[in-house]
Amino acid sequence: MEGKRRSAVETILKSSAISADASDAESRDVYQEARPRSREDIMLDIRFADGRIVTFSYAYFTRMEYQPGDTLRLWFGGAEVEVKGRRLARLRETLAEHRARSIQEGTEAEEGLKPEDAAHIERIEIQEESEE
Repeated sequence: MEGKRRSAVETILKSSAISADASDAESRDVYQEARPRSREDIMLDIRFADGRIVTFSYAYFTRMEYQPGDTLRLWFGGAEVEVKGRRLARLRETLAEHRARSIQEGTEAEEGLKPEDAAHIERIEIQEESEE
């Protein structure tokens, strides 16, 4: 049965060989599939539509609240992250298991390309605890 299964290294190498024409969304999807699912992530990237990335340690992830109507609130130490979108229940589960590597704001155009049951994040806001 040689050649039937690819090693993890081959999968990662194949995912890094994505053509330059591939969209960022496609690249993220392939990367997420290539990652081993048996270990927890230690950091979570919050990616904004303007390209800015803020990274939080899961070690400081102390609380999460899901509100029907699809709002997630995440607390990391002194920061509160509010995530608004649609179909976020499955994302909540992934975050609770520390398995999400990143979450990203999307555009309306991207939402139209996603499957009907896929999560879509419209807006992310971060509020830092004020130091007085």
